[in-house]
Amino acid sequence: MTEKKFISNGTLIARIVIFILAVGLIIAFVSTEYLKKTAVNNLASDDAKKTAQLVFETMNTRMQEGWTKKDLDKIIKRLEHIRTGMSIASYRSESVEEIFGVVPRDKKVVDSDPMIQRSMKGEELFHVDEEKGLVRFLYPMKTTENCIICHSNSKMGEVNGVLDISFPQSDIKISLDTMSYYFIALLIGFLSILSYVFFLIINLKMVKPIVKLTNEIEKVEQSRDLSKRAEIDTNIKELGILQNSFNKLLETIKYYYDKLLETIYTDELTNVANYSRLLKDIETSSSKISLASLDINSFGKINRVYGARVADSLLVDFASFLTNYIGNEGRVYRLYGDEFALLYKKTISNNDIKDLIAKLKEKKFYYKDIDFTLDITVGYVSGEESILEHANIALKSAKNSYKQKAEYNESLKIKDEDNNHLVWAKKLERAIKNDKLVPYFMPMKNVKSGKIDKYETLIRLIEDDTVYTPDKFMEVSHASGKYHIITQTVIKKAFEYFKDMDNIKFSINFALSDITNEQTRGLLIESLKSFKQSENVIIELLETEEISDFELLNRFINEVKQYGAKIAIDDFGSGYSNFNYILNLDVDIVKLDSSLVENIYTDQSSAVVVSNIVRVAKELGLTVVAEKVSNEHIERILTIHEVDYLQGYHIGMPNKNIVKER
Repeated sequence: MTEKKFISNGTLIARIVIFILAVGLIIAFVSTEYLKKTAVNNLASDDAKKTAQLVFETMNTRMQEGWTKKDLDKIIKRLEHIRTGMSIASYRSESVEEIFGVVPRDKKVVDSDPMIQRSMKGEELFHVDEEKGLVRFLYPMKTTENCIICHSNSKMGEVNGVLDISFPQSDIKISLDTMSYYFIALLIGFLSILSYVFFLIINLKMVKPIVKLTNEIEKVEQSRDLSKRAEIDTNIKELGILQNSFNKLLETIKYYYDKLLETIYTDELTNVANYSRLLKDIETSSSKISLASLDINSFGKINRVYGARVADSLLVDFASFLTNYIGNEGRVYRLYGDEFALLYKKTISNNDIKDLIAKLKEKKFYYKDIDFTLDITVGYVSGEESILEHANIALKSAKNSYKQKAEYNESLKIKDEDNNHLVWAKKLERAIKNDKLVPYFMPMKNVKSGKIDKYETLIRLIEDDTVYTPDKFMEVSHASGKYHIITQTVIKKAFEYFKDMDNIKFSINFALSDITNEQTRGLLIESLKSFKQSENVIIELLETEEISDFELLNRFINEVKQYGAKIAIDDFGSGYSNFNYILNLDVDIVKLDSSLVENIYTDQSSAVVVSNIVRVAKELGLTVVAEKVSNEHIERILTIHEVDYLQGYHIGMPNKNIVKER
C-alpha cells in the first residue's frame, strides 16, 4: 500500500487557479471559434440579406424606369464596389425569359447550379465556403405590384429571378449592439462555468472533507465514546493534521479519563478502593453482603507526634494488612483519614470480627526501626438495607461506649437519632429563642501565685435541666448558619458577668469566621470600648481553619489591642504552622496542644517538645498556658517546665459561677 501524498491548502489553491486558468483558456478559445462561427452563420446571413435587398430595390427602381438588362448589369457592377471583394449576379426566371428573352450565359449557370435552382423556387440560401473564405447568399426576387406592369405573365409573390451575392468572411458587418450582447452572454457563460468548476473542486477537496470531519466529531460528541476516531479520506495537509490532532486529543482525553476513573474509585495513598467505589459496589451488589467499618484508635496522636510521613506509611501498611486478611472474601476500602471498611461477600458474625481484632493485635507495623501496634474500633452489619449507614451507626456506638466492636441493631438506630443533626438543629433553635445558651467558666491556675485569677469562657446548651457541651451542637451551628449567634451570646454574657470584677481575667474563643463576621467583630469592639477593665480580656484565636491571611488577622489584633486586650493562640504545638503564627502575629499567650499535655507524663518526646516551646515563648516574652491538666503528676511536670498557667479538670471544672481562689 503506497503512502498517501499530502498537499497544503496553499498548494491546492495554486493548483485550482492554474487548472481554472487552463480551463478558461480552452473555453475562451472554443468560445471565440463559436462566436466566429455564429457571426458567419447568423450575423453574416443577416448582413447578406440586407445587402441583397438593397441591390434588389435598386434594380427594381431602375427596371421601372425602363432600363434594359445591359443597363442593370452596369448598375450591378457599380453596386459590387459597395463592399470590398463583393460580387453580384442576377438570373432570370423562366417567366421573365418568356417576355425578355434567355441569356445563354446565365441560363447555363442556372442549369448547372442546384442552389440557384432551389432559390428559383423561392428559398433564400446562405452558404459559407471555408476553403475560399467566401460567404454566398442567394436571394429570390419576388413579384410585387410594380413588377406586374412589365411582367404581365407573373403573379404576386412569384419568383422573377435570383440575386447571387458573395463576399469575403472578413468583410462581415456586425452591429455594435449585437457584438455587445454576444460578448456579455459569452462572459456570463464563461464566468458561470469557471465558478461551477471552482465550486466543484473546492467542494470535493475541501468542503466535503471538512463537513465529514465535523460530522465525525459530532458523532463522537453525541455517543461520548472516546474509543471512536475520526476517519476522512483527504490529501489536504491541514485537514490531515486537524484529523490527527483530534484523534490524538481523543486518545489523551481517554487516557486521563481512565486515570480519572481510577482516581475516583481508588484511594491515592493506599491504592485500595475508596468511598465512591464502596457506594457503587453496594449499589450494584446482587448477593448477600456484610460491611464492617473500622477506625484506628488514637491515630491522630501518631500523626501529631511522628508527623504525616510516618502516619501515611502506617496507613499504607494497614491497608495492605486488611487486603491480605480479607483475601477473596471481600474488598478493602479507605473511607477518609484513618477510617476503613471491609465489604464481605458473605454474612459475618461476632467471631469474624473477633478474629480480625486478634490478628491485628499480633501484627507489628514498622517505620524504619520503630514498631507500632494499631488498635481499632469496629462497627458491623450483615444483610441489611442502608448497610453503610447502619455500619457507621454501629461504629459510632462502639466508640461512644469505649468498646472495640458493636453490631448494628434497631436500638442503636434509635439511640443514634438522638445525636442526629436535625434533632440538634431544633434544640439549638429552641435554645436561642428561649435564651438557653449559657456561659460556663473554666478556671486557670497561676503557677507562681497558686491562685485562680483567669477563666476561659465556654458555652453550654441547657434543655430540661440537662447541660449539653458544644461537641453536641457546635457542628450543627456551623451547618445551620447560627454559629455567629453563639459567639455573640458569649460576648454579651461574659462582659456582663465580669463587669464588676477588677482582678479577674477572662478569655473568649474567636474563630476566623468570627473575625470576618462584621456584626460579631463590631459587637466585640463595642464591648471593649465600654468595658472598664478591657486589659483583663483575652481573645483566644482558634485554629479551626488554617490561618493564611495574616494581614486580616493583624488588623483585627491591632484593633483589639487598642483597648488593652490580649491575644492567645490555641492548641500551640500541634503543627509547624503554630511557630509561623507567633512570628507573623502580635500574640501574647500560647496554649499548649492538649495532646502534648496529656502525654507529658508517659511520653518523653512530648516533654521535650513542651520544654522547647516554653523556652522559645519565654524568649519572645509570651505567657504559656497548659490545657487538659488531668492529674497531679502532669501538674508537677508542667510546673517544673515553668508553664505560667494550668487548666483542666484537675484544676477545676467549668461552672456557671467562678471560684476566685482554689
